[in-house]
Amino acid sequence: MSKMLEYTNINSPIHKLTGASKLIALIIWALASMITYDTRVLILMFILSIFVFKISKVEFKQVSFVLYFILIFLLLNNLAIFIFSPYEGVQIYGSRTDLFKIAGPYTLTLEQLFYQFNITLKYFSIIPMALLFMVATNPSEFAASLNKIGVSYKVAYSVSIALRYIPDVQRDYQDISFAQQARGIDMSKKEIVTKRIKNSAAILMPLIF
Repeated sequence: MSKMLEYTNINSPIHKLTGASKLIALIIWALASMITYDTRVLILMFILSIFVFKISKVEFKQVSFVLYFILIFLLLNNLAIFIFSPYEGVQIYGSRTDLFKIAGPYTLTLEQLFYQFNITLKYFSIIPMALLFMVATNPSEFAASLNKIGVSYKVAYSVSIALRYIPDVQRDYQDISFAQQARGIDMSKKEIVTKRIKNSAAILMPLIF
C-alpha cells in the first residue's frame, strides 16, 4: 500500500514554493471556486488544477485512497442536495425545464441538473489543489504558514501534529486490512463496488473506535 497524504520532498516547482505562499494560493483558489457559478471558469480552474498537480510530480497513487472517499462523499452530497433542495437550480436561474418526474414532489429539472453539475465542478477544481497542498508541504512549514496568516501558534502546532499522525493511521489501516483479509474479507477490485464499500467499513470501524 502506497503512502497517502504524506509529505515527500520532490524537486518540483510546487515543492520549491514556501508554505505560506502555497496556503495563500490555496485559499484564494478555494474562494474563487466558491464565489463563481460560471461553468466556463470552473472548467478552466479544473483543467489548471490538474496541470498544476501534474507538474508537481506527485504520484496519483499517493492521494488515490483519499480521493475515492472524497468522491463517495461527493456522490452522497449531490444526493442530499437533490433530496432537500430539489428546485434550488430553478430558484437560482429563474426558469424551469422539467426533464422527468421521479416520485412524489420530486421532478428532475434541467436547471437543477446544471446547478449540481456546477457544484460538482467546484469540488473538482478544489480537490486536486487541496490534496497537492497536503502532500507538497512539510508539516512544520505548514504550521509556520498558518502562524504567518494569523492563526495562533497552538492551533498551528496542533494541526502540524495531526498531519504527522497520518502515516501512523495509514499503517494501522494496513494492519487491520491484512487481518480482515486473512479472515476472508475480499478487498480486491474483483469484488463489486457495494461489497467493497461494506468491507472497507469493516476496516474503518476498528480503526476509529
